[in-house]
Amino acid sequence: MQIPFDRIITESHFSIFQIEYLVLAVKMLLIFLFSLILVKNLKEKSLSGLSSKYKWSFKYINLIPFYLFLLGVLSFISEDHSTINIYNLLLLLIACLMVGFAEEFTFRGFLQPLFIRKYISHKNGIFLGVLFPALFFGASHLLNFTVNDNIPQVIGQSIYATFIGFFFGVVLLKTNKLIPLAITHGLINFFFLISSLPNLNNKTEINNVSTIDITLADQISATIVPLFIFLPLFIIGLILLRKITKEQVLEKINL
Repeated sequence: MQIPFDRIITESHFSIFQIEYLVLAVKMLLIFLFSLILVKNLKEKSLSGLSSKYKWSFKYINLIPFYLFLLGVLSFISEDHSTINIYNLLLLLIACLMVGFAEEFTFRGFLQPLFIRKYISHKNGIFLGVLFPALFFGASHLLNFTVNDNIPQVIGQSIYATFIGFFFGVVLLKTNKLIPLAITHGLINFFFLISSLPNLNNKTEINNVSTIDITLADQISATIVPLFIFLPLFIIGLILLRKITKEQVLEKINL
């Protein structure tokens, strides 16, 4: 993530927005390829959701986060859509999908099978096997401290990333497929970031407010709302997990 690709791409050919998401897409592509190698070396295709032996089951579960798509749409639906640059939109979509594939192949495709195989003999082995990768996924969002000094916001991102990471982990076990999960992940990011497109959000009076004027209480209150938005996914994940038996998981483990 620290590779300075942005120094290679000049602003004479691309806008600041395009440079940011071109660099993000390239970095996520590299992480995806690296995680794909890890998944293949792990030799747990069934647990990783990449085996043709198991069909895509309970497809409707992948639609549960659809309400997040709607929330993302609501954030920009009232804006002037004529200002949207189609190339920026496509670039944003590609970058978000790359994030989805990179993170899902890393945390659900590689780490989750690793932890499940390690803890499957424990009483709550399946729960631990799903929880630990979700915690690592949440903790990875603490890297946002390098670009964001809003402490409550970054901590909140880590918490609700853990919520959705746990849900995704359970969905993988229920549906047996990783790729649809990666696409869902990418689309969630995409719909939530559309409002960040250049010229789409013209609320200058908000953008020009100094961060000094924003109190800690304001930061905390702004963080609580997303937590409640993602909390249902964690609860649904806990409910679905209770319907997964140890025998079903053991069947997928390459002993």
